Amino acid sequence: MHLQVEESPGMSRALGWALGINLAFVVAEFVGGYVGRSLALISDGVHNLSDVPSMSLSLVALIAQRRPADPQRTYGYQRSGVLAAFVNALLLVGVAGYIFYAAYERLRAPVAVDTGVMLWVAAAGIGVNAGIAWLMWRGRRDLNLRTVLIHNAGDAASSAAILVGALLIARTGWVILDALLSFAIGAAVLWSSRGILRETTHILLEGTPRGLRVEEVARAMLQVPGVAEVHDVHIWSLAAGLHALSCHVRINEMSTRESEKILEQLNALLGREFHIRHTTIQFEPRAASPAHFFPAGGNRKKS
Repeated sequence: MHLQVEESPGMSRALGWALGINLAFVVAEFVGGYVGRSLALISDGVHNLSDVPSMSLSLVALIAQRRPADPQRTYGYQRSGVLAAFVNALLLVGVAGYIFYAAYERLRAPVAVDTGVMLWVAAAGIGVNAGIAWLMWRGRRDLNLRTVLIHNAGDAASSAAILVGALLIARTGWVILDALLSFAIGAAVLWSSRGILRETTHILLEGTPRGLRVEEVARAMLQVPGVAEVHDVHIWSLAAGLHALSCHVRINEMSTRESEKILEQLNALLGREFHIRHTTIQFEPRAASPAHFFPAGGNRKKS
């Protein structure tokens, strides 16, 4: 069976455009932060700069995961997107650490900022990042593209916070707000990376997909006529939204044609009820008996 992650039309092109726009805005933020002496702008620029290698990895992964399977990669390159998301999340953790350090230094030695520059650059950031998030919305089912969407939605929120902070600094003169905004941006970066790391690690460790329970899947399989026992059940994700299953199924004595019908019914059930469309089911003959389920660990569970 050929496996492929579904991709919305034009997502590679959209991601390429998003990469170029983001890089141009990073330059604008660094220049604006230097001219306006705003650590918040520079921190946000560093945050956005981390999206450049992230988007590059995502673009490479998006292209790679379309490649068919070969003798060395029998499942294809579906994990490319998951691996890219994992590396991106690790990168964001490092970025958050740098922002916290820089904000601490700015608290120790506050610097006057140009709120006018902060306002204009922050307003542009809201538009740029919200636009990129909108471009990525069609591909949100792909974990790799969802990380790009989340990053840029967070960047838009950071720009909005900087805009509000600039207005407050202009009104009150509290330049310390610039450093406090940097701490908030760092916390947002760290929080966004947490969920991505948890989900990608779960997939890379071949954990059971979230929302699925092995016991429920096995019990549903036992409802198919002719199935007497289900055991050694393993369910994992090849990529986000692309699940696989392997198991042993004991069936009553019957002809090959009858067993093929059972296999068709099992695959139809797994695809319809649990969205599992890649299966390896090994039949084992046995005399008719009450249906039951042995999980992979061997502890018997009656249905």
